[in-house]
Amino acid sequence: MTETSIRRDMVEYRGYSLLVTYAEPQWQVMIATVLTGRPQLAIEKQIVRGWDEEETIKRAKMRIDLLIESPSLH
Repeated sequence: MTETSIRRDMVEYRGYSLLVTYAEPQWQVMIATVLTGRPQLAIEKQIVRGWDEEETIKRAKMRIDLLIESPSLH
């Protein structure tokens, strides 16, 4: 029996939730808005995928930081 999803964690970052999952062979972070009034991410930018857990989470947080600092770019 093979387990394809070995981990599922949710963390909050600057008013957004990050759902971190591992689905073989890579990590995925789904970004969703928690607080009202926060800029919305475009649907195609709500998922960040990568091979390294820490790097994938870091890229998701950078995407949120950029959105908050420059919402007109998104």
